[in-house]
Amino acid sequence: MELEYGFPNLPELKNLRILVNNNNGKIRASLQGNYSLRTWILVKSYFTFHNKIGFLSKFNGSNVVSMYLPPIPSLAHARMFEAFLSSVLYKRLIPMAVTIGVTNSCQCSCVHCSAEGRSKTMPVMTIEELKNVTQQCLDLGITNFTFTGGEPLLRTDLEEIISYISPKQAISIVFTNALELTTQRAHALKKAGLFGVHISLDSSEPTEHNRLRGKKGAFLSVQEGVKNALKVGLMVGISTYATREKALKHDILPIADLCAQWGVHEISVFDAIQTGKMKDQEGILLDRKARQILLDDSNKINQKYKGKPRVITQTWTNTGKGFSRFIGCLAANWQFHITAQGDFTPCDFTPLSFGNIREESVKNLWEKILHHPAYCFRKQTCRMQDTNFRSKYIKTIPKNVDLPYSIYKL
Repeated sequence: MELEYGFPNLPELKNLRILVNNNNGKIRASLQGNYSLRTWILVKSYFTFHNKIGFLSKFNGSNVVSMYLPPIPSLAHARMFEAFLSSVLYKRLIPMAVTIGVTNSCQCSCVHCSAEGRSKTMPVMTIEELKNVTQQCLDLGITNFTFTGGEPLLRTDLEEIISYISPKQAISIVFTNALELTTQRAHALKKAGLFGVHISLDSSEPTEHNRLRGKKGAFLSVQEGVKNALKVGLMVGISTYATREKALKHDILPIADLCAQWGVHEISVFDAIQTGKMKDQEGILLDRKARQILLDDSNKINQKYKGKPRVITQTWTNTGKGFSRFIGCLAANWQFHITAQGDFTPCDFTPLSFGNIREESVKNLWEKILHHPAYCFRKQTCRMQDTNFRSKYIKTIPKNVDLPYSIYKL
């Protein structure tokens, strides 16, 4: 499969065309037209990196190199690659991803729930509001829509929202606990155009996962949900988190073994962050030793299973080494978050609001966040784990207020 990439929104690259093709599992990119040496190096480095890590699966003749990226080549990926070049070459940030909360309802009571403290009285967005927000995000350049909650599958009109997103423009993903991920629901989601699901798994031990989720049968639902999603052709990822204790105990190793048995495509390991129910918990953050163990374990897994499943960790994306130097803190860089009530936040772990989509446009809110002193610069490491950022913007949030809290009131 071959596709020509153009860059209509980058006047500096108006004469550049890149022919991207998938040849025997390898992605080839040839540049045509006028371009600088720096552009050539960046383009070649980008595709060389993805060829090095390999692909997870095929999708309509294209390579899926990560569940967070549109398949390569594709029209959606062409849009994403334009945003990438705009950000890196010209420092004009075009967001690539958005996470959208569609409900605060959930069947679980997780010990690490990051949504704790959000308003229980303010109404969640209607289907029409969600469609409007989705269109605004597409117009802004978004190429990855991730729907979260609460538990997004409790929203019975979720398929209608997903079907509103053209696969020529973006991919859509759902983060779920899998309690509602029956074969019938998986089929309906796939039919609506869903690209994949990220299913939460907190432990490889069934009883421990159930305890951490506060729900009997939660582990079995994960196992069944993976099977049901794979059966209908969805990409399937497992999402987990690492505290210092979990990393030191090498918890990711048995989780990866399970994922390999189940046929999972990708494993995402997020850092434990002091937010939501964990906001006052000391000792959960990863220190240097824990991070190195997590990186070493991830490398072992990727070598053992040859990248299928592949582990990607927040710890790696924040190292600033190799290709990760283009990633870093995602907030107000690659992505933003919109809560179920419409609050615009830097990410779904940051309890700070820059306004509400019921009152301002997504574009204006994105511009506001880019010009705020806390977010007007690119940061390699997670702000929510930075002591100075937390002292100024998190610890100063008043007690017993609905979250997220307006950053302009601090």
